[in-house]
Amino acid sequence: MIYNAYEILGLTESATREEIEARYLELREKYQRDRFLPGDEGEEASEKLQQLEVAHRDLLIALDEQEHAANFTEDTDYSKIQDFIKGGNLDEAQKLLDERTTRDAEWHYIQSILFYKRNWFLESKKQLELACQMEPNNQRYKQSLEKLTKILASNTISPDQMRTNSRPVDDGPRMGAGNGTCTGSVCTDCLLCNMCCNCCQCMGGGC
Repeated sequence: MIYNAYEILGLTESATREEIEARYLELREKYQRDRFLPGDEGEEASEKLQQLEVAHRDLLIALDEQEHAANFTEDTDYSKIQDFIKGGNLDEAQKLLDERTTRDAEWHYIQSILFYKRNWFLESKKQLELACQMEPNNQRYKQSLEKLTKILASNTISPDQMRTNSRPVDDGPRMGAGNGTCTGSVCTDCLLCNMCCNCCQCMGGGC
């Protein structure tokens, strides 16, 4: 803040929320009464009333931020996951998110971002809806849900993407696992090769 909000209320920076509220109500009553005085005295009271309202609002915002920081634990810190998302490392971000035991509203919000990044739009919307249900007054969640709802209602998403409404299940090794095999397993490759050879022999022999 460029100005000193505490000074406007005549308080020190160690003032509690209760002291701020009490002083605010006291000064507001005084300035509301004095603004009807004639001349400069009334104009000064009106100006101070406006300053008081701004200072009171800014102090409450500052207090909320301080309390949030004081209650900020490692379990609610999503900054590392968000860094992975910003860097495009979605797999690592998902891994860290899955490892968390607390599934709060922010967890579902971050999950919605990951799904959106993968173009799983319907699943992203479900996660945003959960976040909004858990924290209905969170404007960030509400605005994100409103924007996504508008996107889904438009014609900018292909039908194939719209049908992607569930998260793929990790069912073990996949084709092309990156270890020099077709299936990710040497034994499985041998079995697959034998099956193909048998099929070719049968077809050539008229079986």
